[in-house]
Amino acid sequence: MRLLPVLISAAVAGSLSSAAPARAGVTFDFHTNTGYVDAEDVLRGLKWDGAKLSREAAKIKFEHNTHVVETWSVTCDDGRPFDAARALQGMTEFLAASVTYRAGGTEVAGFRLTGSNMGMSSTTVEPVPGVPCPDTAHGKTIRSSRRLATTTTEHLIAEFATTYASLAELRTGPEAPE
Repeated sequence: MRLLPVLISAAVAGSLSSAAPARAGVTFDFHTNTGYVDAEDVLRGLKWDGAKLSREAAKIKFEHNTHVVETWSVTCDDGRPFDAARALQGMTEFLAASVTYRAGGTEVAGFRLTGSNMGMSSTTVEPVPGVPCPDTAHGKTIRSSRRLATTTTEHLIAEFATTYASLAELRTGPEAPE
């Protein structure tokens, strides 16, 4: 498996914010869940101004999300193989964070992340012979399957109410299928 470098981005497809890319003010260790997020990265990611950040900083939550996706070659009743994705694991770790301030104590400088304080995860069933076919256009039952690849994608997420922004990403393995 190849390891891609940490990519700093403020946007990821899906329900995340589509702001401009974050600066290099994010230093996050995906293994220890510790690091620092500069206020500018949160401002850009959440599309806020400094006044709103000052008012709401204590309410911002941070998460470390991990998605492990396997790609399988699956053959069902019709005998035609096709690629299918399986969510091997989805995991969210909720991070402990404290607001840091610039000299003077009123302007938010950033957020110190000190580890996870809770988490949750989920998985799905392997596409093995005998279980229902993941694409009913190919039949009802899987006849054979073979794992092709595994991709792990991790995100550092800033969250406020229903707004999310990806601040850092780490991906290992080949690109996951859409």
